[in-house]
Amino acid sequence: MLILTILMATRPDACQLLTKADVAAVQGEAFTSAKLSPRTGGTACFYQLPKFTDSVSLDVMRTGGREFWEEHFEREHEADDADEKASPPLAVRGVGSEAMWVSSKVAGSLYVRKGDALLRVSVGGPGSVQEKITRSKRLAIRALRRL
Repeated sequence: MLILTILMATRPDACQLLTKADVAAVQGEAFTSAKLSPRTGGTACFYQLPKFTDSVSLDVMRTGGREFWEEHFEREHEADDADEKASPPLAVRGVGSEAMWVSSKVAGSLYVRKGDALLRVSVGGPGSVQEKITRSKRLAIRALRRL
């Protein structure tokens, strides 16, 4: 039990997975603050940039990622929202075990599963859906190295 506690204590939280240099390389400038929040099975971090709308959000689920993936991406669901039907998740290659881009009228997020862990990356700022997928993917790859 002590070994498990030590391992859990040494695992980086969501705010430790991306550096100022990581965010600056992708978003064009470093974050000014990082706010950590607890989440079920993990943590979330909001990396605030000088221009608020360019900020980045990173959620990390250390356990339960496989179940989340099956529930949200592998099972057939009837969508109640017409917008959800119009834009189904889009498979993204080259990051993690599996990755999906999910978008709405307001925002988009890249979900990346690696084993039983799950990351959700959302980037703000201007750009097409493809540009946001590319930027989110770059950040996810950097975060996975530290996971």
